[in-house]
Amino acid sequence: MAVVLTTSRDASTRLRQFINELELAIPGAVKVNRGRSGLVELALNALEMGARHIVVFTSFHGNPSSMVIYRIKEDSLVKLPYVITLAGVKLLKDILPFRPILGKAASMVIVAQQGIQLALILSEVFESQVFYGSVDEYRSYDSIMYIRPMKPGYCEVGFIDGLTYAPRGPIIRVRRFKEVNAPGLVVKRIRA
Repeated sequence: MAVVLTTSRDASTRLRQFINELELAIPGAVKVNRGRSGLVELALNALEMGARHIVVFTSFHGNPSSMVIYRIKEDSLVKLPYVITLAGVKLLKDILPFRPILGKAASMVIVAQQGIQLALILSEVFESQVFYGSVDEYRSYDSIMYIRPMKPGYCEVGFIDGLTYAPRGPIIRVRRFKEVNAPGLVVKRIRA
């Protein structure tokens, strides 16, 4: 298992739908309803599931607004030094109101242009290979995550089905991705 996807507390309906769509598009991703659980409890549950990362999505006025990535170690929870701010999200239900039901993806590849640092980070978190070029070359994968630059400082992250090229997950506009010049911060000790 690669990663646990969760939300901040008191998640909106739109944020929960966003997490549901991501879980189907990313192999090995498991959605965990956080409820009132703290980070330590969440990390212990993720360790039991064999996950290495937790991605927490937050919202602003009900819409997904940022993602915070944690690496789980045997005795601690480390917040990775990235600032990832979302500018907007289009859910599958917004794109295709009458879409076919697709099962959970079993394989995924990330396709990006050279120089997009976000692609390397997402590759590590979602345990998927990054390739540079055209999505046309990767039809053998269930899910293709593409990352493409938009205007300066923005990029788009989307998911398409490898067989049909139909949308397979949400389209995410990333407004800012920044690596903070600091090592990962140990935010919680989960075992003494």
